[in-house]
This record gives sequence, C-alpha cells and structure tokens, in this order.
Amino acid sequence: EVLRSGDFRILRTMPLMWHPLDDELLLFATNVLWATRDGGDTWVQMSPDLSRPHPEITSSISDYVPDDYEVDRRGVIYALSPSAVNANVIWAGTDDGWVHITTDGGKTWNNVTPPDLESWDKISQIDAGHFDEKVAFIAVNSIRKDDMSPRIYRTDDQGKTWKKITVGLPDNGPVNVVREDPIQE
Repeated sequence: EVLRSGDFRILRTMPLMWHPLDDELLLFATNVLWATRDGGDTWVQMSPDLSRPHPEITSSISDYVPDDYEVDRRGVIYALSPSAVNANVIWAGTDDGWVHITTDGGKTWNNVTPPDLESWDKISQIDAGHFDEKVAFIAVNSIRKDDMSPRIYRTDDQGKTWKKITVGLPDNGPVNVVREDPIQE
C-alpha cells in the first residue's frame, strides 16, 4: 500500500536480498532502501531517496531538447551490497549514476560517487569487499550514453577515492558485473 502512494519508484528488477551477516534482515530497494526483520510483515524505510533530484541530459540527445528543459527525478536503487564484514555497512547504487554508503546501519548515508559518473550512467552492480569493510567494487553500464567502454571501479577507503580497474579489457565491451573473489583476498 505504501509503495503505491506515488512517493516511491519501482523497477521490475529491484534488489531484494538477505543481509549476509544478519539472517533476519531482508533488504528491498526502490528509490529508497527498505528493511524487514519479520519476514515482510512490516517494513522500515532505511534511507532517503538516493537518486539524483535533477538528472542532467546526456550529450547524445541534448541537441533535441530545449535548453531550459529539466528532467524529473526518475532514478531507483539498481545495485545493492551489504557488507560481509560489518553489518552496519551497506552500499547502494542507482540507475542514474550515484553511489551511496551507510556505515551506521542506515541512520546516515553518504554520496561517494566517482567524480566522472553522470546521470545516464547505471550502477549495474556493487560488490562490497569480502575481507575489508572499506573496499567495494562497482560495475557501471553507460550504453544509454552511447559509451560502450568497460567501466569498473574499486575503492579502498569507503568511496572517498575510486580507481578505474579496466586494464586489459577491450575498449568496446560494456561491463554489467564485477565481483571480488570471496575466498582469496
């Protein structure tokens, strides 16, 4: 009933997952993050809207849009990764190019988006580090901007800085998933 209020946007492939460190915590993402501890009977909103309020228009279509056109907020949380090291750390990525992290179980959220990402970049997958709570990997799909290059990033400091890690990949192959080896660091 709450989801049909008009305040929340839903994607048909929205993330739904158990927290790896808490067997009772089920997470569900729309444009906000939801949590339940009673099998879905009641849900608590864990985050504000994590999408861009006014996403910019990509350069590949900007010639066809008036200069004063403003895009409505449209994004949803597309990628979600709770930490396997610290139960309070959860990563969320949107289909309009933002990455957020909470380190206090959802009380506060920080936008830690790599500086070169735009609103037409989709965070297609996040993998929280399996050995270090400060590590995360993101795969970014930019085909909506006519960018077919691979875009994979790694952070070692909870998103303060990001390093692109695509050396050796072909220039014309977009990436949708990146995963850290869960056994060997």
